[in-house]
Formats: sequence, C-alpha cells, structure tokens
Amino acid sequence: MKKKALILGFMFFIGLNCFAQEEKTNPIVFGEIIIGYSNGSSKGVTSGGTLNYQKNNYLFSYRYLELSKIRRQETQFLPDYIQIESVREQALLFGKRIVEDNLSYSYSAGIAYVDREFLIDDTNGVLKYNNNQSIGFPFELNIKWFNAKKEPFRIYEMIPVGKPTSFANSIGFKFYGNVSKTSFVGLGITFGLGWHKNY
Repeated sequence: MKKKALILGFMFFIGLNCFAQEEKTNPIVFGEIIIGYSNGSSKGVTSGGTLNYQKNNYLFSYRYLELSKIRRQETQFLPDYIQIESVREQALLFGKRIVEDNLSYSYSAGIAYVDREFLIDDTNGVLKYNNNQSIGFPFELNIKWFNAKKEPFRIYEMIPVGKPTSFANSIGFKFYGNVSKTSFVGLGITFGLGWHKNY
C-alpha cells in the first residue's frame, strides 16, 4: 500500500512539474513521415518515419525506413508486379538542429540495424528470396517549415480548431542514406506533427 502511495505521489509530482514547465515553454518533440526514392546498391521507393526529441541544439532521433523495388511482369491480361528487393532499416541518430523563426535545419548520424530481402530465383513462377542482416551507418540532412508563432491547430491546413497552440504541422525535405553491406542515398518529402520549436 505504501509503495502504491509513493508511486502515485511521485507521478503527481512529475505531472505538476511538467505542467509548470509547459507554462514557461513547451518541449521540442515531433514525429514525421517520409516518402521518397533511394538509389545505390539498393534502390527503390522509400517510406517510413522518425520520432525526434531536441534538447538545446542537440537532436535525438529514431528512424524507420523501408525501401522497396518491384518489377513489372508481362501477362496476357493484366500487368503483374513482383517485389525483387526489400530493405528495412531501424536507426538511432544523434545530431544538431538549428531553429530560425518558422524554419529549421538539422543533420544527424548514428547506427542502424539493416534487414535486406532480395529475389534470387523466379524460375517457373516460383519466387525464392534470400535474407541477410547487417549493421549500418545512417545519416540525414533536413530542412523543415512550421508555424512561426502559436496558432489554432488546422485540420488539412485549412480548418482552425481551438485556441492558439504550439502543437502544429510541418513540411520539409530530407536527404538521407545508409552505409552498410547494401548502401543507399535518397531524397524525400516529410510531413510532421508535434512541437517544432520553443514558443
């Protein structure tokens, strides 16, 4: 019983502390999704997302990317597509982020786990894949636009909802890559949600 009371008291204290800090300024925490194209020893359409936290000018990120390459097969009736390569990356990155009014620049690098699956044989319509895993070295450069000041949150960037808030959308560009057994670089567009600066 005492342990439960102690835990509840601690959570209440942390909640009050966070609330007091939010009145002064908000944390810089945001997520984003990315859609792009990659080239290199692996190539294809790339999608994924990142979770980001900024402390002072330091940026900490978790990134998930999935690269897919497909091939069109000619058939008598409808075109058929088969996947000939898939690369999945999970990465932890550390870097710096500079904020200027409604714009930010950042660069990061880190370490990643890379899982690659690729087609080795499609004789007689039977698909055979090979799979390998490796450690990689991911990197990225970002430029992002967001609200310069607190505004009501806008659904579809058009419909304002509620009071002015520091929680907002963002849009930007990401140059990214990974150096590993199967290396790639790419460029994509990003769409984000979160707290992008101290307001």
